[in-house]
Amino acid sequence: MDDTGLETGKPISPSLLTAIKESWSAIVVLSPNYASSSWCLHELAMIIECMEDKNMIVLPIFYGVHPSDVRHQTTSFGEALTSHEERFGVEAVNRWRAALTKVANLSGLESKKYGSDQELVKKIVETVCSKVRPIDIEWAMCTGDFVAFEATRRAMDNITRALQHDEVTTIGVFGMGGVGKTSMVKHVGAQAQKIGLFNRVIMAVVSQTPNLRNIQGTLADLLGLKLQEETNVGRATRIVAEILRGYKILIILDDIWERIELSSIGIPNHTELQKRGSKIIFTARRLNVCHTMENQASIPLRVLSEDDAWDLFVKKARKSFDESPNFYDVARTVAKECAGLPVALVAVARALGDKDLYDWREAARRLKAAQPANYEDEGEVFRCIKLSYDYLKPDDDNIAKSFFLLCCLFPEDFDIEVEDLLVYAMGKGIFQDAHTIQEARAKAHSVVNYLKASSLLLDSAYAGFVKMHDVIRDVAISISSLEDGPRFLVKAGCELRDWPAINIAHEGYSAISLMRNEIHELPEKLGIEGLRS
Repeated sequence: MDDTGLETGKPISPSLLTAIKESWSAIVVLSPNYASSSWCLHELAMIIECMEDKNMIVLPIFYGVHPSDVRHQTTSFGEALTSHEERFGVEAVNRWRAALTKVANLSGLESKKYGSDQELVKKIVETVCSKVRPIDIEWAMCTGDFVAFEATRRAMDNITRALQHDEVTTIGVFGMGGVGKTSMVKHVGAQAQKIGLFNRVIMAVVSQTPNLRNIQGTLADLLGLKLQEETNVGRATRIVAEILRGYKILIILDDIWERIELSSIGIPNHTELQKRGSKIIFTARRLNVCHTMENQASIPLRVLSEDDAWDLFVKKARKSFDESPNFYDVARTVAKECAGLPVALVAVARALGDKDLYDWREAARRLKAAQPANYEDEGEVFRCIKLSYDYLKPDDDNIAKSFFLLCCLFPEDFDIEVEDLLVYAMGKGIFQDAHTIQEARAKAHSVVNYLKASSLLLDSAYAGFVKMHDVIRDVAISISSLEDGPRFLVKAGCELRDWPAINIAHEGYSAISLMRNEIHELPEKLGIEGLRS
């Protein structure tokens, strides 16, 4: 607590107590002679009341004393309080005793753990900056590709308040697939680290079919660990030890579908995290998943408002609709069919951006008429992504569409190497008109760039790789399984131990994917006469 309005020579009692009440943080330096001052004890009692009633942030500094001496009022603290009883009475002293016990139970700094006062002061400054630095972030000024609309800002404000709350360790963010949860929590994490809330931010994707070793590997890489342990338990133990080293860490676990034991990954329990000021953010599509993870704060990310959805749609379409009332009305209809989902709005806007009015009217008709099966409340996503797929530029062999569907053969959230796509494409005869491997490779990269420009593929963190949004992958798998589609069987990353019980020839599959499974033996007879890849 610091108030420049406390002037020298002014009676300190009323001014100081007023300053305490108006402050939202306080540093309490507890020295051997602290309890000998009735003023200090009176101020401490007031600070503890503000902490309990107004959520004041309190940082105790144990300077030359042990927290247990303060907690139990032994040594000089006990002697001073006993002498105070004669002058101030038992009731006042008991109030001070309670305040000393409560402040000693808080997480603070002990001078004996630092080599010099200079080191202690440096640590105090670091701790104060991380605890009390104002978090009034102007979300609208986001940089890069991230754009915060009203629904996003509301969710981010709620997340920020939860991150600042000492009693909240686990935060769940839920919302429909494609609403922007991943982008938002990445941005929140980056901002939280930038302003000093956390020393580190680490993030891993859990996905519908969690792979513990992959999750552990991602967290270890971000923590700077080299995991050499053979077992998942051994790897988890190493990660726990690193997380508990003393840093304040924000852990983001993205795309959780069902309860997962945090200890199996290598994440400490809530109590240990809370002691160090570390926190976890989960993202999920359903609120009940947040409940199964025992989140202390569950925050929804809603779809965009109609006005915000329209603004995003116009921006991504790169087209002015004001010149023609007819064009404006049709475009509004198309945007409304995207149901406020950013992934759908962007994909459809880019698919139709250069089309004429007749194409827009046809798109509006198809979006209204489409009735995809097995998509529950996310049918809007299917319709919109399917439309973007249908509007990929036609060519003799539908190369862009074929290349797009090949990407769904890889596991969820997988970094797909373009060179691998090239090999699979050649195996399926997609580049039959290419005379050399160099020519085919050039075409492959050209198609990938086109799909990224269409918002159907994403950049990877690695050069020469791409990624596919999990929602778009779901739609691609659905398209590939249609009766008139290429008929893919995709069981990638499903932790299968046995060959799936299917008749490949009867089902007419042209490609199967069993990547990242535990199948060690093939059946005696595959029945794959029609299989091409």
